[in-house]
Amino acid sequence: MRLLLVILSAVTELFASMTVVEAEWPAATVGSKEVWEAAADRASQTRFIPLQLIVPGVWDGTRRIDLPAASLIDAEGTTWSGPQEWRHPHTGQVLTVYDRRRTNRREGTVEQKMAVRADGAAIGRAWDSRFGGLACDQEAKFPLGLWKQGEVRTFDYMCATPRGEQRRTSRITIEELDYEHLGVPHSLRFAWRFADVDSGKVLDHKTYILSPGRGLIYHAIR
Repeated sequence: MRLLLVILSAVTELFASMTVVEAEWPAATVGSKEVWEAAADRASQTRFIPLQLIVPGVWDGTRRIDLPAASLIDAEGTTWSGPQEWRHPHTGQVLTVYDRRRTNRREGTVEQKMAVRADGAAIGRAWDSRFGGLACDQEAKFPLGLWKQGEVRTFDYMCATPRGEQRRTSRITIEELDYEHLGVPHSLRFAWRFADVDSGKVLDHKTYILSPGRGLIYHAIR
């Protein structure tokens, strides 16, 4: 009986903590929880991923790729600002981008310009200050729009570097399409693999986790 009381007490505390998390859903800054829940279809195992998951902002549930205003520091200490117009140094095209930057001891200051792909399937770097300056056209880094649990998509594109044009490919694999991470529901976990097309060399391979209201909350090298 004493063991049963201990178990019941633990279960009660668990449900109490879940209730607290439920009450803390930040509707004022991300929109109602109902619209985030409606974004996922359990039967088809699909989910519409809005840009507001990456650039935290209020989402009304409309299935389109909006460009929410950003002036924030995400959970990993990266500053996002924009959207703003910016001319691509290689293509000459004027794009609407977000300025994304961070400073750390290993890399110093990193400045990136992030642009939504023309097909709306992802947002990626149009510019990266590292590597002597990397200017990419139609990169895919963070998934957007309709995706399916376990889905894998590959995107090929060109990047201009000080050594000339390089053919690059990125692969996005959805690992957890809609789950609870550290008490935050409707989080997303995916793998991103970046490689050189001609040599096949993998240049970067990471796991990313995004959460409503917090943006990029975790990344790790695979």
